[in-house]
Amino acid sequence: MIFENKKYLSFSHQLADAAGKILIKHYKSQNISKSLKSYGTRNEFVTNIDVVIEKKIRRLINSKFPSHNILGEEEGLTNNESPYTWIIDPIDGTNAYITGVPLFGFMLSLKYKESFILGLVDQPILKERYWNNINYSYLNRKKIFTSKVTKLADTVITCTDPNMYKNFPDLNKSLFKKVSFVRWGTDVIGYMRCAEGLVDAVIERNIKIWDVAAVEPIIRNAGGVITTWDGKTIGSNDTVCASSNNSLHKILLKKLQKFL
Repeated sequence: MIFENKKYLSFSHQLADAAGKILIKHYKSQNISKSLKSYGTRNEFVTNIDVVIEKKIRRLINSKFPSHNILGEEEGLTNNESPYTWIIDPIDGTNAYITGVPLFGFMLSLKYKESFILGLVDQPILKERYWNNINYSYLNRKKIFTSKVTKLADTVITCTDPNMYKNFPDLNKSLFKKVSFVRWGTDVIGYMRCAEGLVDAVIERNIKIWDVAAVEPIIRNAGGVITTWDGKTIGSNDTVCASSNNSLHKILLKKLQKFL
């Protein structure tokens, strides 16, 4: 299996270390410059630190694997026609970062052809690093597993922004009011809490591939399922449903498909 080559996993940790040093250095700085970007119903800041990190990571990848493709949130796609593509989100949760809230992370994924084979999410202030190998997913050095919740009434859902659903008022009645509760404002940490079994599902829309490429193999190797709302591979549209197990996933997709 292509992923058995440990050099990619080892290198991904080196990249996360490099990004983490920059994030920690500028955390709670009042000298961060920012501009506003719109993603559908979402507005999110982009900072000079996002740009610095992505440029740094691109340089490191190019020096180690110059033939590989790179897709980053800030600079787009560098296409070298390789079967390998590194996908970078320099700061997921930029709004949290610039306001001194530690719920943000550096995200990195390696895609081989159409498969996400490696994911890494590093939250340097919390000292939490999530990653996967071919068989399992980990929080730092501890194996993690998704929950076994299968009943909608027992389900805890996380979402980043309620504005994602302002055009879908019926979704609140048909789904959100039927679960145990919904936790808002989580960004990437919501997906990671799903991977370690603390919440049961993440439901989002207006999502770009760099928002979820890193979490796909981590969720999957922890025992969960992650697709679009119509059950397709993430990235085929802008919706995402991550669930702790296949039984719960089927229930959630049945609720969500009517809103596509």
